[in-house]
Amino acid sequence: MIWAVLIGNTRTVAGLMKGNKVVKRLVVPTDSLKTHSGAKDWAKLVRKTSLAKGIIVASVVPPVDSAVKNSIRVAFGKNPEFIGAGPKLGVTVKVKKPSEVGADRLANAVAAKELYGSPVIVVDYGTGTTFDVVDKKGAYCGGAILPGLGISLRALKAFTAKIPLVKFEKVKFAIGKSTEEAVRSGIYHGAVGTTKELLLRIRKELGTATPAVATGGWCAVFEDTHLFRHIEPDLTLIGLALIWNKNHA
Repeated sequence: MIWAVLIGNTRTVAGLMKGNKVVKRLVVPTDSLKTHSGAKDWAKLVRKTSLAKGIIVASVVPPVDSAVKNSIRVAFGKNPEFIGAGPKLGVTVKVKKPSEVGADRLANAVAAKELYGSPVIVVDYGTGTTFDVVDKKGAYCGGAILPGLGISLRALKAFTAKIPLVKFEKVKFAIGKSTEEAVRSGIYHGAVGTTKELLLRIRKELGTATPAVATGGWCAVFEDTHLFRHIEPDLTLIGLALIWNKNHA
């Protein structure tokens, strides 16, 4: 078994992987890893939970990478592997600046290609909402990025005088009878509409009816919308495990 670690903008998720399955999961705020002492405590907790033959990391928060790398090295006696655009991914990266593509997006592309074939579109509902595309030749060819659902809710609270911070949830109604209901309607149906439009345009550019898979912390909200053929919350961790296994077969 290995540890697959996703260092996201909001949360860091460590998944103990047995093949493509998450058998244990540890989740902490990423802010807690920004100090060496915080990263050290986290690494000790991961090691206490389970030893593993390897540790692979996808990070989109460079300021924590050094502390996390050093802490894992001390706790486990081995260096973690940080992924990026390169020949070891198992997917060709065909964009203008491969080094700028987030490690989480690359892991998603690897997992989606392996699990569902190509072409395929991944929509990751995290801190930001990302659309990532694997073309019919199996190459990662780019995508789209927009503010995530949580960011949108917090922005309404931060930049308006009367709108409260609303807990997001799926709703059926479009006409809200209160400010909170109006926000829920706008955010939910707006997200569905945005997803539908971007999928339509991406498929038009690809020139084929391409299946889509949803992942990320908010992905379960989009069940029963008929937008996705697959919903897999652990797609990024699965992608990391696949990358590790490809390089350590």
